[in-house]
Amino acid sequence: MDIDFTKYLPIAATTLSATLGYVFGIRTKKNDRLIQFTQENLKEAFSPIFHEMKEMLANSLKPKARELMLDAFFEKYSGTDTPIYKLGDLELLDTFYELNEKYEQFMLSRNEDLWKEIWWELEYILFYKVKEGYRNSTNLLYRESRWQQYVQAKPYWARFYFESMKFLFETVKGINVVTALLVYFSGCFKLLGLGLFPEDFWIFSLMILATSVAASLVLILPNIQYIALTSNSKQSFSRQVMKKLFPKILAKWDGLFIKKDYDSVPKMYEKRFFEEE
Repeated sequence: MDIDFTKYLPIAATTLSATLGYVFGIRTKKNDRLIQFTQENLKEAFSPIFHEMKEMLANSLKPKARELMLDAFFEKYSGTDTPIYKLGDLELLDTFYELNEKYEQFMLSRNEDLWKEIWWELEYILFYKVKEGYRNSTNLLYRESRWQQYVQAKPYWARFYFESMKFLFETVKGINVVTALLVYFSGCFKLLGLGLFPEDFWIFSLMILATSVAASLVLILPNIQYIALTSNSKQSFSRQVMKKLFPKILAKWDGLFIKKDYDSVPKMYEKRFFEEE
């Protein structure tokens, strides 16, 4: 089949320029605001909460010391001047306040079963979410720090080479997304009989997509150092994809294998009601 590529170039060029203009223009302002917000919530919320909880979870703590730390923790972050709202996650906030209510009930009842439930949720739900937010915020702020340190230590010609390869790699990845969308929509419109695109535009889009994917594969090799230095996750690639695309399905899958094992719960402080503080 002979395809006249020249008649499709204006459409493809307009689409690509508009998309790349968004990626490198308007999106930059949103990223700047996100960075500013992340710096604030990491400093004032995620970092202090994460380290306070980590200290509470230490096995070396005695029961009384652990309970006193829990008292101080819930009092600090449930008060009127609490910075906990800066976590910016309603689900995480709900988890904290629900756990706070349970802890208040425990302080009245001193029920050991309730203590075990509170501690399990504290360690495996609240702390897990705080730790995840702490890591994500840190990763967002410092993701490229190792890469920049690596590049800036090179001679000027090497810096130009590495930055050029990075730019091409990221640009081609953006083109992959745009052309994949063009293939999808032009193919759908063709199947539905809609004449929004030229007759064989989807074939042209498919060829461009194949070319850009091939270019991405070629650019992986000169960008190995960039990929390695900007990757901070220890999780497998498949799990990263699932977490990004289908987080709810992944959470349900993990839930099938998570059981509340109270064997590791530290001993409750056997407080006597007339004990002096």
